[in-house]
Amino acid sequence: MKKRNSRFRSAKPAMPDEVFSVGPLQVARFGKHVAMTSNWSEGQHAEVIAKLAARYPTVVQEIDDIVSQIFSAVSVLPPDQLLMRAWQEQLISNQHIKVEADVTQDDAMALRMIDYVQSVIAAASRCEPQKIELTEDDWQDLKTKVVALFSKINTEYLSCATAYRRTSGDFYDEAMEVFHTRAQLHWCNIRGDYYQVHQVDIISDLLKNQSRLIKSAYGITSEDLVLEIRKIWQSLTFGFPEAMASMRRIHAEVMAEIERMQKQNVVYTYKSPGDLVREVTIRLGHADAIRKSMDSCFNMGLFDLRKTTNLPLDFLEDFSWAPGQEKEFLVDGDFKGWPLRIQPIFKRPFLKLEGNYYCFDLYSLCDNFYRQIEKKIFQSSGIEKQEWIKNRKIVSENLPVEYFNRLLPGATVLPEVYYPVISASGGSRNLAEADCLVIYDDHLFIIEVKAGAFTYTSPANDLPAYIKSLKALVGEPSKQGQRFLRYLESAAEVEIYDAQRQPVGTLRLGDFRCKSICAVTLDPFTELSAQAQHLHKIGVDAGDVPVWSISLADLRVYSDVFVGPLDFLHFVEQRMAAASSEKLVLDDELDHLGLYFEHNNYVMHANELSKSGAHLRFNGYRSSIDAYFSAKLSGSDDLTPPMQELPYRLRELVDFLATQGHPGRSRIASYFLGFSGDWRSDLSKWIDEELIAIPQRGRCIPLSTIGEVRLTTFLNIDGIVELSHDQAVEHTQVAIIASGESDRMLLELTYGLSGPIRVLLSTVSLHGLAQEKVELFKEKAIDLKEKRLARSVANFGSIGRNEICPCGSGKKFKKCCMP
Repeated sequence: MKKRNSRFRSAKPAMPDEVFSVGPLQVARFGKHVAMTSNWSEGQHAEVIAKLAARYPTVVQEIDDIVSQIFSAVSVLPPDQLLMRAWQEQLISNQHIKVEADVTQDDAMALRMIDYVQSVIAAASRCEPQKIELTEDDWQDLKTKVVALFSKINTEYLSCATAYRRTSGDFYDEAMEVFHTRAQLHWCNIRGDYYQVHQVDIISDLLKNQSRLIKSAYGITSEDLVLEIRKIWQSLTFGFPEAMASMRRIHAEVMAEIERMQKQNVVYTYKSPGDLVREVTIRLGHADAIRKSMDSCFNMGLFDLRKTTNLPLDFLEDFSWAPGQEKEFLVDGDFKGWPLRIQPIFKRPFLKLEGNYYCFDLYSLCDNFYRQIEKKIFQSSGIEKQEWIKNRKIVSENLPVEYFNRLLPGATVLPEVYYPVISASGGSRNLAEADCLVIYDDHLFIIEVKAGAFTYTSPANDLPAYIKSLKALVGEPSKQGQRFLRYLESAAEVEIYDAQRQPVGTLRLGDFRCKSICAVTLDPFTELSAQAQHLHKIGVDAGDVPVWSISLADLRVYSDVFVGPLDFLHFVEQRMAAASSEKLVLDDELDHLGLYFEHNNYVMHANELSKSGAHLRFNGYRSSIDAYFSAKLSGSDDLTPPMQELPYRLRELVDFLATQGHPGRSRIASYFLGFSGDWRSDLSKWIDEELIAIPQRGRCIPLSTIGEVRLTTFLNIDGIVELSHDQAVEHTQVAIIASGESDRMLLELTYGLSGPIRVLLSTVSLHGLAQEKVELFKEKAIDLKEKRLARSVANFGSIGRNEICPCGSGKKFKKCCMP
C-alpha cells in the first residue's frame, strides 16, 4: 500500500525465465506463463502449408497401417494379461502424480494402453494361433505401436489435415480450425471429467430419483447400483495398496508366531519352510485373507466384477463387450479403428472374458456411465424415456441450488421465476421462465440450467454436432439469462410471477451491485465452457452480456473449496470480468480459479502480459486445487483448501463481515479483496500497529493512501477511543482537497476485545458542502500537507525533486511542494 509518506519506486521489466526458438517460432516462459511469437514471413508460411498438405494422404495411410498392426497384434494376445499389464504400468506411472501438471506424455500413454487397447479388444476378431502368454517382447512391440499412433495423430496428422483443408478449399476459417483441432486433441487424450474423490458421488446425485426406472430395467435400485459402482471405485483406487498392506500385516503375524514356536521348542512336522508358513497362516485364520490379497496383487481379483460386486447379470451383459463383439469401430470409412472414432469403451466400460466380467478403467466408467445408462433406459420405451427426462430435469435444477446454498449460506433462492416479455410481433406480453434466481446481499445470480447431453459423436467426423451442442448448452441459456436481465433493467422495480401468472414478489434494480448470468450444464465440457467468451468466433452466439458457463461438477468443486461466501462472491466478480476478456484463453474452468488465487485481478494480469503481442498460455494454475483433492482422496489429516494469501487482519475482517447480515457487506469485502498484495499487507500491518498505539496515544492517526487506491482509514477501539462518523468524514474531505481529488473512500473500523465489531465503508466527496466549509477545509488541507511533508522528512530524509510528493497530490515534488 502506498502510504501518504512513502516514496515512489519504479518497477523493473520482467525478464523471461527461459527462451528458445524452433525455426521461426519463439517461445518464452515467465514462470507459469508461456508466450509464443512467430516471425514467419508470408512466403515461408505458405511453403510450409503446401508441404504439410501434400503429405496428408501419406500420413493417413501411415496411421491406417499402424492401426492395422495394432489390431493384428491384439487379436492373438491374451486380453486378460494385456490389460492387467497395462493397469499395473499405469499404477506405477501414477505414483508421482499429485496434480495435473505432473502428468507426462508417458503417463498419458499408460492410460491409453488401457482404454484404447480395451477398445481394440472389443472390436478385433480373435485370430489363430492364440498366444497363451504375453511375452515382454509382445508387450513392448504393442506399446511402441500405440505410442506411435497417438504421437502421429496428435502432431503430424492434425497439422497436415488443417493444411489440407486450407489448400483444398474445404477450410472453415482460422477460429473454427483452431477449435476443431483442440476438440480432437481433447477427444483423443483427455480423461477424468471429475476429481476422483467426486466420481461416485456425482453419479449418485444424478441417479438419486431414477430408482424406479433402474429397478425396472435391472432389478436393482439406484441407491444399490451406486453402492456397487463404489465397490468398483474402491477396488481400482485402493484395492492394490490395501491388498499389499494386508499381506504385510499377515506376514508379520505369521513370522511372529513362528518365532514364538521356535522359542518354545515346538516340534515341527512340516517338510519345508514354505509348508510351515502355510500351516501357521491357516492356523491363525488368515488363509482366505491371504488368498484374496494374492489374487488382488498378482491375478485378476481387483478387476473381476463377480468378486468385487453383486451387480446383476443383465446389467453386466448390457455394459460389457466380449472380444470382437463391437462392430462399429472397424466399419470401413474415415478413421477406421482410430482413437478419433467413438471408442467401444466409451459405450460399455466392462470386458467379458470367458464368462467373467472385468473393469480396468475407472475414468471411462465414471466419465460416461450416467449417459450410458440413460441410453439403455431410453431404449426401453417412450414412456420410460420421458419419465427419465422429467426426473433428470428436477435433479439438474435442484443440484445448482444445493451447491449455491453451500457457497452462500442463507441466500434467497427463487426457483422457476416467470416474468413478462414482449412477443416477437411486439404485441401481447407472454410469460417466460428463468430457472432460478439466487440472491445474496447485493449479488443476483440468474441461473439457467441445461440437462441435455453434449454430443457423444467425435469432432473428427461430426464437427457440426459439436457446434449444435454448444448452441444448445451455452448459447441458448445465455440468451435466456440475458432476456431476464433486460426485464430487470427495464424499470427501477419489476414484478415476478409463478406459472399461473400470480405475482410472487418484486425485484429492485438498485439492490444489486452485481448481476451474474450462469449457464449451468449437467455434462462437464470444461475445456469448451471455460472459453465461452470466444465461442462467437465459431458461430455460437452467447449474446452481448458476459455469461459464466459452468458445469455441475465445477460448481461442486467450488462448493468444496471456498472458505466463505464473500470470498466466493469476489471470485465471481473477477470471473465475470474474465468472461469479457479476449486475452484469456484457458483450457479448463478451474484454471480461472487457480489464476484468481494467485493473481487476484487476473484479467489485468493477462492484459499486462499481452502487451507484447505474443500468444499467451496459462499453465499449471489449477495445481493447488488438484493437490487439495489429491490430499482429500488419500485421507490426509492436513486438509486446507487453496485460497488467496490474505494477511491476518484482512482475513479477520472478511470473516467478520461474512457473519453479519448487514446490507453492503459484499461490497466492503470486495473492496478489501480487490487490493493487491502490497496494499493488503500494509493495511494489515497498520491495523496491528494502531491497535497497540491507540491506547497509549489516545487517538488514531488516520491512514490516507494515494495512487490507484484513494482511501482514508480510521480505527476506533470500543470504550477507549471512538471518533464519530461526521468527524471522520470531515477529515476525509480535507484529504480530498489536499490531494486534489473528486472523491475518496472512507473506511471506519471499530475493534473490541476479541476483534472487529463494526466495519463501515462509504464514498466521500465535496458534493453539497457549503462554501464556507470548503474554505475552512482548504486551510486545514494546507496544514495537513505540511504535516505529511514533515513526517516524510523525519522518516525518510530529504525528498528528491523527481519523487512523488508526500503531500498526497500525486505530482512530482518539484512540481508540487518543493520550495
